[in-house]
Amino acid sequence: MKRFLLCIAALFLLRTITPAQSYGLVFSSHEVVQEKRTALDLSPDDSICLAGNFTLSFDINFLPRHEIYFGYVFRIIAVGNPGNEQNVDLIYNQALKTFKVIVGENFSGISFSVDSMKLYRDWTRFTLHADLDKHLLQFSVDDHPVGSSPIPTAATGPGASIGNCFKFLWGANDFRKFRTRDIPPMQLKDIHLTDGAVRYEWPLDETAGETSLDKIGRHPARIKNPVWLKPKFQQWELIGSFAVNGYAAAAYDPKKDKLYIAGSDSLAAFNWTKDGYTTDWIPTRHMEFLIGHQTIYDTFTDRLLDVFVDRKAVSAFSFATRQWDQNFTFGPLTEYWHANKFISPADTSLYVVGGYGQLHYKNGIHRYHFGDHHWDSISTIGDYLPPRYLSALGATDKYAYILGGYGSQTGDQMLDPRNYYDLFRYDIKKRSFKKLLTLKTLPYPFAFANSMVITRDAWYGLTFANDVYDSRLQLITGSLTDSTYHLVGSAIPYAFHDVQSFADLYYSPQSNKLIAVTLFYTKYTADNQKDKNTQVRIYTLNYPPEPANPAAAAHPAADNRLPGITRILLIAALAAIIAVVILASTILRSRRQRNRAAARLSTASPSVGSLPATSSATASPSSAAHSPEPLTENKMLSVATNTAATPTGPLTSAIYLFGPFQTFDREGHDCTRLFTPLLKELFLIITTYTIRNGRGISSEGLNEILWHDKPEKDAKNNRSVNLAKLKPILEKLGNCCITKESGYWQLQTPDDTWLDYHRFAALLQQPISADPQQIHALIGIIQRGPFLLQTEYNWLDDIKSAISNAIIDRCLNYLRHPGTAENPEFTIEITNCIFYFDQLNEDALTFKCKSLILLKRHNLASNTYLKFVKDYKDIYNADFGRSFQDIIA
Repeated sequence: MKRFLLCIAALFLLRTITPAQSYGLVFSSHEVVQEKRTALDLSPDDSICLAGNFTLSFDINFLPRHEIYFGYVFRIIAVGNPGNEQNVDLIYNQALKTFKVIVGENFSGISFSVDSMKLYRDWTRFTLHADLDKHLLQFSVDDHPVGSSPIPTAATGPGASIGNCFKFLWGANDFRKFRTRDIPPMQLKDIHLTDGAVRYEWPLDETAGETSLDKIGRHPARIKNPVWLKPKFQQWELIGSFAVNGYAAAAYDPKKDKLYIAGSDSLAAFNWTKDGYTTDWIPTRHMEFLIGHQTIYDTFTDRLLDVFVDRKAVSAFSFATRQWDQNFTFGPLTEYWHANKFISPADTSLYVVGGYGQLHYKNGIHRYHFGDHHWDSISTIGDYLPPRYLSALGATDKYAYILGGYGSQTGDQMLDPRNYYDLFRYDIKKRSFKKLLTLKTLPYPFAFANSMVITRDAWYGLTFANDVYDSRLQLITGSLTDSTYHLVGSAIPYAFHDVQSFADLYYSPQSNKLIAVTLFYTKYTADNQKDKNTQVRIYTLNYPPEPANPAAAAHPAADNRLPGITRILLIAALAAIIAVVILASTILRSRRQRNRAAARLSTASPSVGSLPATSSATASPSSAAHSPEPLTENKMLSVATNTAATPTGPLTSAIYLFGPFQTFDREGHDCTRLFTPLLKELFLIITTYTIRNGRGISSEGLNEILWHDKPEKDAKNNRSVNLAKLKPILEKLGNCCITKESGYWQLQTPDDTWLDYHRFAALLQQPISADPQQIHALIGIIQRGPFLLQTEYNWLDDIKSAISNAIIDRCLNYLRHPGTAENPEFTIEITNCIFYFDQLNEDALTFKCKSLILLKRHNLASNTYLKFVKDYKDIYNADFGRSFQDIIA
C-alpha cells in the first residue's frame, strides 16, 4: 500500500510541473570596460530607513569560466553626514577563494568559503543580520551561521549609533567615497529586507529595462547595465548562421564542450566560453560526403566519426593531419534518411536505428563494433517498433529511448503512413523494446528532430509540423512515465523539405545550455553535383528552459501554428478589414502613415539573422578601422576567433577575400549569403583576374573554368544569366559593377568600396622594405586569415600559392631587419600570420620562440616548439632536426 501511494504521489508531482525559478540579474564584471559594468542600487534617490534591527538575504551564483573574480558583492552604507558614514562590505578574495566581510577599513573576522560546485552551478542563500542595539553583525550561508562581528560606529560618546538609514549597493557604484568598479562576475535574485516584518522584496525577475520593482510596496530599484537572466531561459539565441561546402553534418563533444560542423573542405568547431563562444575554422582535405551521412562524436575514444550506413562505413577525422581516414567519391542514394544513432559504452559499439529510403521505412538496428570494425544487424525481442524516421533518440548507459516519428506498420510508404507519438525504450543488454507511453496529440501532425536530451526522469525534444515547408521547431519536455508534456522556449524557424532538412538537439553540461542545429542542403540531383552546400544555423538556450508563453505551455494543444487553409482565410479576413479601415478612416490616415514609417524604420535595423556568420552574440563591432590585434598562442593554425565578425576594415561597402569570403552592403548588412556557389565562383574569378593582371578574364577563359562541358551557345547563355544575377548584388555593395573592356570581363569598384585584395595588391607594388607602416598595413589585411579560407577551386591553387609566398617573403624580410627584435609582441603577431600560410615555417618558429623568451614567457616558447615538432612529425612522418636550444640560440 505504501508503494502504491508513493507511485500516485509521484504521478501527481510529474503532472504538476512547477516552473524552474530561472530568473535573476547578471552582473557584467571585469570582462567588460568599467563603464559597462553592472550596478544595482535599492534606493537610487534616497536611502532606506528601517525601524531597527534588520536582516538582508539574497541568492547568489558565480558565473563560470571567468579569469577575474575579485570584487565587492555588496556595500551597505550607514548614511550620515558626509565623511561620517559607516560601511559594511562583502568582498570576494579570489586568491584565497573566500568571502570576507569588511567593516569600515578593517576585516571583521567573518570569513567563509562556498563549495565551488555549488557556487558556480547552483544558487546559494546569503543572509546578513544586523543587531543595531547590540552592535553585532551575524552572517549565514544557506541558514548555516558562518561568523559574527561587532559593529564599530563612526560616532563617539554614550549611546553612539550608526543610525537606521542605509544605502544598499551591489556591484559597481558611484556613491561618494565608496565608489568602486571591482565586482565579481555574479548573478543575484530574491533580495529580501526585513526589520521584524518583510519590508522589501525584489525577485529581480524582470526581462527588460533598468528598474526592478519591490513586490510589497512597488519601491523601485535602479540597475545600470542590466543583463536579465530570464529571457536566456525563454528565447533561443541564434549564435551562428553560415554556409559550408558539401553536404554537412553536426556532432557534439560534451566533454570538451565543442560543437562540430563538418563540411567537404572545412571543419567548424564552436567552443563555449565566458563571453559566449568562439569559432575555429579548420581547413581540411576534401571529403566528398554522401548525402544522408551523419556524424557523431565518440567521447570514449575521443574521435569525430562520420557514418554512412549504406556503405557500412565509419570514417574518423584526424585533427593532426586534418583529413578523414576514408573518402567516398561515389555511393548509392541512402536508404536511411534521418536514421537515429547512439554510442553504447557497455559494448563499445555504434548503433543506427530506423530511417527511410526507396519508399520504405525502417525499424532495424545496425551495430558497428569499434574493436573489430565489424557491422551486424541486431535481432530484437519485446514490443514491436513500427518502422519510422523523423524520430528523436536519447541514450543512457543502459537504455535508448525512441520518441515519435513518421512511418507505417508494415514499413511500406504506400500502406497507410502516419505520424507516431509513442515512446519506446530499448534495453541494450537484453536487445528488447518496451513501449512506455503515447503522447497526447495536437490538432496538427508533428515529428521530431534527430536527438532528444534525457535527464533523470524527463526528456526534452524538438518537434515540428512535418506537413508544411515553413515550419518551426518547438522544444517540449515531458516525463518518461507520463503522456503529458509542456512547451518550453520560443519557436525556431525551420524550413522542412524532407530529406533536404535536418535538425538536432544537444545538451552542454559545462555551459548548462541546450544547443539546436538546423541544416538545409541544396537539392540533390544527378546533374547538380557542383553546387553542393549546406545552410547551417545554430541556436542556444539556457537550461532548464522555461515557457516563452506560459498559457501555451499549460495547454500545448492551443499552439499558434494554424493549418494552412485556416491561416490563409485568417490573412484574407485581416486584409479585408484593413482595407475597409483605410477607406473609412480618412481622419487617421496621417497618423497611420507615421506609424508605418516608424515600423519600416524599426524593421530596417539589423536583425540577429543578418549578423556576420561567425559573429559572437556579445560582439558589437565598430565601424571604425581596427588596428592589428595580437594573436594568442592557440591561433597559430586556425582562423582568429570571430574574424568574420570583426574585419580589419570598414563594415560598409566592403569585400573581404582574406579569411572567409565576406561582403557588406552600404548599410552594413552582411550580403555573403546572396552569393550562390556558382555566383561566388564567377565573382571571385573576375575579381582575382582583374586585380592580378589588370585586364580581367576573357569569355573563353570563363567558359573553360565554369562551363567547359557545355556547348558554346549554352555556356554563353549561362554566363549571361549569372552575370545578370550578380548585377543587383554588386550594386548593393556600393555601385560595383562588372564590365567588358577590350574583350575582358573586369570588376569595377568605386573609391569608397573596400576590397582588401586590392589594398594587398597595392602593397605588393611597393618595394620590399622594413617600413613599419607597410608591415602594419599588411598585417591588418592578412590577420583575418589565409586568402579565401574554406574556398577551394583548381584555378585558385596557383593564386593562393603566389599570395602565400609573397606574404611570407615580406614578413620574414621585415623580421630579419636589425631593430625589429625591440618589439617582440609585434614579432609574435607577424609569425602567427606566417603560420596561417606555412604551418611549418622554421624561420617563423625561430623568431616566435626568441620573442617569447625576451618576454620571459619560457613555458609558452617551449609549448610552441613542442607543437611545431608534433605537427612536423604528423605531416612528414619524420623527426624535426633541430632542438629547442638550437632554435633559441
